[in-house]
Amino acid sequence: MASANTQIIPYSPPPPSPSSRSSEQFTYEVFLSFRGEDTRYGFTGHLFETLISHGIVTFRDDDELERGGVIASELQKAIEESKIFVIILSENYANSRWCLDELVEISQLQRLILPIFYHVDPSDLRKQTGSYEKAFFDHEKEADEEKRKKIQKWRSALTKVGNLAGFDQQKYRHEARLIKDIINVICKKLNSKLLDVEENMVGMDSHLEELRSLIKIESNDVRMIGIHGLGGIGKTTVSKVVYNDISHLFNSSIFIADVRERSQYYEGRLKLQKELINGVIKEKNMEINSIQEGVSVIKQRLRSKKVLLILDDVSKSEQLEFLARKLDWFGPGSRIIITTRDQRLLREHEVHESYEVKDLGYNKSIQLFCQYAFKKNSPEEDYVDLSNDMVDYANGLPLALKVLGSSLHGRSVREWESALQKLKTRPHVDFHKVLKISYEGLDDIEQQVLLDITCFFRGCDKNDVTRLIEHAESCIPVLCEKNLITLYCNYIEMHDLIQEMGREIARQEHPKEPGKWSRLWDHADISLILRNNTGTEDVKGIFLDMSRARVAMEFTTEAFSKMKGLRLFKVYWSCGFTNHMGGERTELHVPKGFEFPSYDLRYLHWEEYPLESLPSNFDGENLVELNLKHSSIKYLWQREKLREKLKVLKLSTCHQLTYMPCSSNMPNLEEVNIESCGSLKKVDSWIGFLNNLTSLDLSLCQKIEKLPRTIQGRSGIHQGFITREHFCGEREMGDVIRQKLDFFDSIKSWKNFSVWVSAC
Repeated sequence: MASANTQIIPYSPPPPSPSSRSSEQFTYEVFLSFRGEDTRYGFTGHLFETLISHGIVTFRDDDELERGGVIASELQKAIEESKIFVIILSENYANSRWCLDELVEISQLQRLILPIFYHVDPSDLRKQTGSYEKAFFDHEKEADEEKRKKIQKWRSALTKVGNLAGFDQQKYRHEARLIKDIINVICKKLNSKLLDVEENMVGMDSHLEELRSLIKIESNDVRMIGIHGLGGIGKTTVSKVVYNDISHLFNSSIFIADVRERSQYYEGRLKLQKELINGVIKEKNMEINSIQEGVSVIKQRLRSKKVLLILDDVSKSEQLEFLARKLDWFGPGSRIIITTRDQRLLREHEVHESYEVKDLGYNKSIQLFCQYAFKKNSPEEDYVDLSNDMVDYANGLPLALKVLGSSLHGRSVREWESALQKLKTRPHVDFHKVLKISYEGLDDIEQQVLLDITCFFRGCDKNDVTRLIEHAESCIPVLCEKNLITLYCNYIEMHDLIQEMGREIARQEHPKEPGKWSRLWDHADISLILRNNTGTEDVKGIFLDMSRARVAMEFTTEAFSKMKGLRLFKVYWSCGFTNHMGGERTELHVPKGFEFPSYDLRYLHWEEYPLESLPSNFDGENLVELNLKHSSIKYLWQREKLREKLKVLKLSTCHQLTYMPCSSNMPNLEEVNIESCGSLKKVDSWIGFLNNLTSLDLSLCQKIEKLPRTIQGRSGIHQGFITREHFCGEREMGDVIRQKLDFFDSIKSWKNFSVWVSAC
């Protein structure tokens, strides 16, 4: 049922703009523009009759306008509803303000214009010379400011049309032959096949508007345009709509689908070349025996053709090498549009412009979903809340919205609720299959980095992730380019379904044996393998959120003993030491003497670690970050050893910590945080010799009586936090106070330095 405060707002899609009509929406196939007194009863009359005899629906204003109608408004409507414009530019065409106004309207549309230069030289239009010069001289007589602006629009429209390829009547001996050639061109354009796309597509007008500005159809140079985005985001649909919108403006238009899949083998690549060549040259059974031969034919035969070529789903640069390597393979005015999931591919190929297809916003998402679920633009009353839940799950991905809507059409509320619960545990197979294509396009190292991020590090700072995951620094840019992750203010984000895809890949390693999964993040799965001692060396990472644990958990040495490959281990409370419902916290029991594998461990984050120190067998040779905040430790480890890889040490709010580990065994530390360690009395003097140290927090360690002189003048420290109590006591006077204040001055060179002020 709809909630009481939910308002159902029916959605009515806006009418299509004049320049974005589909072929089915055109009332007229051809619009004739002409100067009546010049050609009405001669050339224009013959051309009109021939068009009609060929079954071509043609608009001619002196026949089509109803008597008594408002001519201007009806003519405007006829222009908007026409597909092809034939402009018969005769000697007295420019004398008519009516004709020139009509030409301005036509030239503003992105439609096919065929100029017929009838007893006039095309240069007369471009330069407004000859009879056109005289006509404009007459127009400009006594013209006011408003009319001069209109005259400038007339001149611009004539220049634009004069530069178009058309038909010069003076090159024909017989007008009958000219009319035949015009009819042939029009028939070819009308018979060109449009690609099948869905009706009532949501959000397409905005895509078209932006892409038109990038394509620059009016420019005569050769341009390559890239369309990139996440799998299932609608790149193919957008490119098909663009094809249908502008294909009639080219000599030849070719849409080559599934380039990635079809180019895996040599024969497939050869077939793609043949499809391109035959689509442009229109020769039957042209034999091409090798890729190199195909390249030669493309270069030789297409360089004089104005071509629209769309290459859909390109995944590698080499796929472009044998189809569209260089701009000079194609004739002036050609446009090559490439769709891909890989933004880097577009940069490598040096496309002129790139366009990212982004997620749909909520309003468009609910409209698209409802079109498939209810065959209308808004949800039925009993399904409003469930529809919102489904739209939230899809998170703006058109593929997900369509598949979910179709699968739920005609089903009961109970079936919707069941489907929603299933989605929360397993992604829909269709989404998973499409999104996994991007994963499979990564190399082994990139795949492992992506799985770490999807399972553990979504929403984390990029700098932290690159420190904790091997090879992440080189892989993160690749994942961004392939639209698998995004960076917002240096934090890593991704689409919800990408995260689900990554986690499902981890599950599918051994579907019914979580102890063999490489990554564990769900408290129920972790509890199961710990309770049954089924963890294996396949486990590389465990992130346990105790706020979501429903029953008490126990760590035992036996349960962890086989997890010798563990490299990422985090135990934390995401809800501030309560459960996720705000109730009492769930207990975690850790016995004395507990041990766990630590040789491969790179990241150990354990909030409220309950023992006095890390296990006696703790190795940590590969440890990069150690965070034991709010823990019960008195000292860090039972035996000192060199840990050269350790960069971050966080022991904040460890109230029982009395001994700080020897810094000389951690020579590459960059960040040290021992804030609020109330029992700590002394700071290791070696900390001043840590050349890489950039952040040091000693604030609220109230029992530290003296700071080591070794940290004086350390200009490399970018963040420093201490307590004023470190510098004065109630019995200190005179030279002692001055000495401490001198020391205070010496560390003010720290960048972002702060002093916690408290009573002295």
